[in-house]
Amino acid sequence: ANDIKQHDVPCPLCGANHYTTRFPATRKASAPDASHFCCTNSHLGQHGDIVECLECGMAYNNPQIDAAALAALYRDVEDPRYLEEQAGRRLTFRKSLEQLQQFRRPPGRLLDVGCYTGAFLRVAADASWEVCGFELSAWAAGMASAAGFPNIYGGELRQMPLEPASLDAATLWDVIEHLPAPAETLDDVARFLKPGGLLAISTHLIDSLPARLMGRRYPFFMEMHVVHFSRQTMRRMLAEHHFEPLAFWPHYRVIRAAYFLEKLQSLLPFGKRLLSPLLRQSFWQEKTVTISWSGLSNIFARRV
Repeated sequence: ANDIKQHDVPCPLCGANHYTTRFPATRKASAPDASHFCCTNSHLGQHGDIVECLECGMAYNNPQIDAAALAALYRDVEDPRYLEEQAGRRLTFRKSLEQLQQFRRPPGRLLDVGCYTGAFLRVAADASWEVCGFELSAWAAGMASAAGFPNIYGGELRQMPLEPASLDAATLWDVIEHLPAPAETLDDVARFLKPGGLLAISTHLIDSLPARLMGRRYPFFMEMHVVHFSRQTMRRMLAEHHFEPLAFWPHYRVIRAAYFLEKLQSLLPFGKRLLSPLLRQSFWQEKTVTISWSGLSNIFARRV
């Protein structure tokens, strides 16, 4: 039901209320519904107005859903389709963990914020990290617990039962773009990290070539992605919230070819007609593709 109310919000980076529309809305309906907020949703490139702050250059969705209503939506998310991609996600996370371990090797304590069904927790635990997770979706947290990870917390991140300065690393894979107040989350994470502890973030960058080429049709401009960083705005936010940026590296995503073709279907005009015959062949179910040109980046920073 389209009863999700939206309201105007100030810039999530500098707090100013002085903006221009950078990418006008592409979605048909006047407001999103709950289907826009599950991880595997097909509403790629469908969004409300994306504005740019005239003070600091931060890009964000405006209007937005109230933060408490948004958290309630995420608590209710169920996403069984996500499980079909577990193998690819593990390969993706292995590549990201290899990058992370160039800055910090295990053993050590690692918190995965937005751990979903626990795919990264498994990869990190297999590499000798002591892991815990934070997840709003009750369904996903239940899946992670069932997979052998009892330390999954919901509720408020700042109220996690962790000692201050007790973590060696924290990861936010595909999480920060969902947060209406990303700087607050960085403050919470910083409190749990030891000085010198490592932060890893993956997100799409608005100054990447794909985002610049595709404009308002860029697939990662979606209703559930409420903030859109550039390298400059990401560096500024990290520096203002206890972190020293270390590196921006390409994010390598491994997915089944069939899943990739399905996503392509929803983006291309005549996509269904062109790609449906291909998808009926089992060949595409087994094959995987590695994508590194989508404008996604892995960002590493150190707690100062």
